[in-house]
Amino acid sequence: MKFKYNLIAMSLLGTMMVSCDPLGDIYQEIDAQGSDVTKSKEEYVLTKADYESIAKAALADAGEDETNKALANKVKTDLALNSFATADKYVPAILKSLYPSWGEGSTVGVTYNFQEEISEEVKQFANVAIYELTDDDYAKVWGEEETMSFLSPKHAPETVLPEVLKASMSDASAGSFVAVDYKYDEKDPEYVQGQDLFSEDFNSLENDAYVDALPGWKDLIVEGTKGWQANVYKEDGCFELSAYKAGGKLDRCLVTPAVAITSADAGFTFDLAMGYYKGDCLSVYVSDSYDGGDAFSEANWTEITSSLNFPEGNSGGYTDEANVGTYSLAAYNGKTVYFAFRYRGEDGVATTTIQIDNVKVTTSRMSETNEKPYNALYQFDGAQWKAYKGSEAILVAPADYDAMGAPGSHDNFSSSDKPENYLPQFLAGKYPYAQQGDSKVVLYKYYDSTNKTTTMIGDEYKYDTAWTLNKNIVTKSKETYIVVSGQWIFSPIVNVSMTKDDYQILVDWVAENHPGYIDAKYKDSEYWFGASVNYSNFNVSLPKRRSNDPDGVLTDKSDEEAEVYLANMVAEGAKKLLELKYPNADAQMNGADVHYVVSTTVYDGGYFVYTFKFKSLGGGQFEQAGEPEISSK
Repeated sequence: MKFKYNLIAMSLLGTMMVSCDPLGDIYQEIDAQGSDVTKSKEEYVLTKADYESIAKAALADAGEDETNKALANKVKTDLALNSFATADKYVPAILKSLYPSWGEGSTVGVTYNFQEEISEEVKQFANVAIYELTDDDYAKVWGEEETMSFLSPKHAPETVLPEVLKASMSDASAGSFVAVDYKYDEKDPEYVQGQDLFSEDFNSLENDAYVDALPGWKDLIVEGTKGWQANVYKEDGCFELSAYKAGGKLDRCLVTPAVAITSADAGFTFDLAMGYYKGDCLSVYVSDSYDGGDAFSEANWTEITSSLNFPEGNSGGYTDEANVGTYSLAAYNGKTVYFAFRYRGEDGVATTTIQIDNVKVTTSRMSETNEKPYNALYQFDGAQWKAYKGSEAILVAPADYDAMGAPGSHDNFSSSDKPENYLPQFLAGKYPYAQQGDSKVVLYKYYDSTNKTTTMIGDEYKYDTAWTLNKNIVTKSKETYIVVSGQWIFSPIVNVSMTKDDYQILVDWVAENHPGYIDAKYKDSEYWFGASVNYSNFNVSLPKRRSNDPDGVLTDKSDEEAEVYLANMVAEGAKKLLELKYPNADAQMNGADVHYVVSTTVYDGGYFVYTFKFKSLGGGQFEQAGEPEISSK
């Protein structure tokens, strides 16, 4: 039975694969040259020292190309080859130093780490710019107000930042990202009143009193006869004027006494109420050249109305008395000034009643502020900047650096404070319910002490049982290198000699997909392909297989047909092993088609070695290339 089986198998499956060998020309050259020292090593795994040697050589080859220099350096830091420092370019030198006496036809299966390019999802965050708001930016934001070096609810980031970026990054392209650094106080700035340089609340006046009842005050007549008068209600006085029943146009200026400004912190303020609004009738002025006379010359006065905040008028009654804000007198420090409240109205046209109260010149200072550093991620859509609302990336905030300890000293990572030592814990705190397979791009600042630069870096972290940095490193297993004409060169053949672990992979697959074919007693053998873990072989013995055929696949087959079927199932088992073991296999390596050579032991009453060759189609798909070689064991 054994002899008959092998003859049938060889005649139907083919005798040898020499004619379609993917490296036939190379082998013929080797045969022609001959070799005194031909050796083979199934696997050599690149060491840390090997990666360092390759990194040094690749750095020399990179020249002044910054991208290639970076890739060369990553070989050393990440212990992985990459698209610039490829195995076919640098592994031969390693093998030459390791095996200097090995001759023609010698082979080594090299296993190494390879860093693949980042995904498109991660790549979009590869060049995130950094922009920090400047003093000029804050000045433009606050305008004529007291300029603060931070934002606040009055000038909220979501309102301010898009405009700042539009002005500062006008050359941005659609899709660009920028991390914006700014300072923010949760409360708007407030002034704390200090010493009063001048103060008048008008409470000492009698109702309807004129301005001459107050020493130093004047009512300058520009036009009209109706003047400013006191309005006192429940001992609370103010000065009031309206053009109602004025008999025509009315233009009068209520002028304060002279005030000596002795502090750069001095500010002018008053309270204002308006009644039965009908036109804007009040203007406010300051002067350091008015001579204290009875004539009003506008040339001697500076209008400050636009710097004050008047309440909105009420045509049906009076507004509440409200403070108009504080006008800084820093420019008048050391001078003597006057202030004028100018009423301009006309009977029947503009008649709003104006009430002036609590006029003060007081020193003031900004209350203690509590601004803190913040950042935010913005993206340009081609027309405007918008806050990033996606879930793929997270930006490490200044408060996060502080919570980490050492990185908080400068709000960045560095070679002494490595991000991978902190970010797994950071993500665990941010996402306590993360599920296996979740991923995040973490954007953080990194300080390069060599170049004295700080850049924004985006690293992908993935969650399994913990968050780990995804360096996109895969293992390239047993890539074959061969000596040809005295030189080590890459051979696109991966040799796989099946082990107990490999047979177990097939048994596990059958248990899940064809459980009826699992050996009921030993559980470590299956009869779909015929794999046995204990014996490390495929069993194609007809009596054994016919007695373990729950689907009756062999029932209607002759012995010769059954033997061919079982031999084909061995080939299917070898192919399935490759699909399960190399789900990400490339179709080509370094421009050459990749082939996998699978060697396995087959038992049919005697032991034989079957050697299959498969062409990789990419993505874990394989195609048998020719027929197997079969030899006695």
